[in-house]
Amino acid sequence: MDHFDRKIIHALQEDARMPVAQIAERTALSATPVSRRIKRLEDDGVIQGYQPLLDARRLGFELDAYVLINLDGHSDANISRFEQAIEENAYVIACHAVTGDMDYLVHVIARDVEHLSQITLKSLVRIPGVRDVKSIIVLETIKEARALPLE
Repeated sequence: MDHFDRKIIHALQEDARMPVAQIAERTALSATPVSRRIKRLEDDGVIQGYQPLLDARRLGFELDAYVLINLDGHSDANISRFEQAIEENAYVIACHAVTGDMDYLVHVIARDVEHLSQITLKSLVRIPGVRDVKSIIVLETIKEARALPLE
């Protein structure tokens, strides 16, 4: 990846719907090589897709929370069951296996505290193999960058 690719990615991170002609102006390339480079970045998996950025609050999700989860065992079946249940839960927007005292960090959105309680107590806690659950409610988001640094 050269500096032209980085300029193209930077432009697309600013606005994924930016016209190729405008990206070409920013990168000092013509539209045809920019189009080819974008296609190559997509084919190589550097650009994995294009999604709109949605405002969760305007869609009725007033609460952001992180749920720390420990499993009672780390058998393949236990992990597979847990990960499948997480994949199927629409309110889980991210899940990470982590180091430290807990096994997973789960990012959940909810309408309010009562809804978070339902998600936690009627869904996450009931996944077979879940031992401990701790919730952290976000009070304020200080930074939420979606663009990756390009060095």
